[in-house]
Amino acid sequence: MISESARDAVRIVELPACTMVWSGVCPGSASTSTNERLRRFGEYWPALDEARRDRFYARDFMWYDDAAGGTAWGLAVADVPADTGGFDVIDFPGGLYAVATYSEGDAEGAYGKIKEWVEASGCFLPDESRHHLWQSFGRCSEPVSAVMGYAQYDFYFPILTKERAQ
Repeated sequence: MISESARDAVRIVELPACTMVWSGVCPGSASTSTNERLRRFGEYWPALDEARRDRFYARDFMWYDDAAGGTAWGLAVADVPADTGGFDVIDFPGGLYAVATYSEGDAEGAYGKIKEWVEASGCFLPDESRHHLWQSFGRCSEPVSAVMGYAQYDFYFPILTKERAQ
């Protein structure tokens, strides 16, 4: 069981199944400065996202696809836009995720913290059938990142309840 002092280190989020416009899997670097397709997607999605009426949360997620050997970037959309910018549309399965916030460059630390938390939870198991996701808040809040001197990210670790896994 998780100690009281560690309870707030990780939160549980359920992402709904949804439609995403996505970059496709991009081999090589996950950097938008060196990966042309990710750079183009990074230029495309903000205008599409800006058009949505609710602005509560960012809807773009990145993930690494081990099987395909590359990084993908997707934007959850309510309706498929008329102009997809030449990018494909996919069905994102959603699901439960254990989430922790980390600062730029410490994704491995966040992964380790979440994995340890999940193992100690007594009620969750890793879900190896889905990708780990991450989300940057730098684009959404550049003035805040500038003031802090670093960008924040959320790391999403796919999980199942032990009851559901059985």
